[in-house]
Amino acid sequence: MAWKKTITLKALEKAGNTSVQVGDKVVFIAHSDGKLYAMDGVCSHARCILGTLVQENKTVKCWCHDAVFELENGKMIEPPYVAKNAPMEKLGLKTYEIRESGGFVEVDLPD
Repeated sequence: MAWKKTITLKALEKAGNTSVQVGDKVVFIAHSDGKLYAMDGVCSHARCILGTLVQENKTVKCWCHDAVFELENGKMIEPPYVAKNAPMEKLGLKTYEIRESGGFVEVDLPD
């Protein structure tokens, strides 16, 4: 694992959340209630780029088919509307350590 620089903390605070390309990986990063979060940024169902952060319950919704993931642990909590019987326990997303360093957001990703 290695810390990879993404965007500035100021830009993330303004946006609230975004998906960014880091090397060959897309990472969804969010700033919610003063805390940073990072998870795979590609939906495990149809490979769409995430998505919409719902601040009230800290979930991320995929815009393609409305699959919903918990921001803190990547667990799928609502299946895609086109695959209601999808095995949600197998379709969670990986989460990553994240930090602020020198005004930038860094994510600890595999080399």
